[in-house]
Amino acid sequence: MLTVSVKHNIADVRKTLDNIAQKQMPFAIAKALTQTAKVVAGVESRALPRELDKPTPFTMRAFGTKPATKQRQIASVFIKPDQWKYLRYQVDGGERRPTKRAVVIPQGLRVNQYGNMPKAAIRKLLSKPGVFSGTVNGVPGIYQRKGRSVALLVKYVDKAGYKRRFAFGDIGQQAIAAEFWAIFARALAGALATAR
Repeated sequence: MLTVSVKHNIADVRKTLDNIAQKQMPFAIAKALTQTAKVVAGVESRALPRELDKPTPFTMRAFGTKPATKQRQIASVFIKPDQWKYLRYQVDGGERRPTKRAVVIPQGLRVNQYGNMPKAAIRKLLSKPGVFSGTVNGVPGIYQRKGRSVALLVKYVDKAGYKRRFAFGDIGQQAIAAEFWAIFARALAGALATAR
């Protein structure tokens, strides 16, 4: 989770304002933080196709925001739980263990437009004549018999290693630095225009 909070800078701004403007500050800050979080979520989403190979539409909807309020002056940008299950390895790197028996790695098989095996692919493969699941020469996987030889279609591994590829925090912090103060200035101007 990435939090948007600029309290130490806001304190300096507050000193330069009159009483009416100071009363409007909590509302303006909350609005600016919330709007900034939404902008950051958009920046993160646009960065995905640049950093990752063909993210799916589901992955492109990974980012959510939690708004700030006048009482809680922190907004958040986060990766939704279902997408975090797999994006965590792109954000933090590390080692993925299988949720079932093994991690499946296609070996020259056709994959979908996003580079993934369709969900029903394993079942369809195993229903074909001459295709079986087993271990050949110490390598577990799904094989297809071709005459006297066999071809590896899918390799089973007990873990998969990932390097950090998507700099979620860095991308977000850069967007906050670039966007917040302009958004805050507009929010404060709007709050002052409606002040009574």
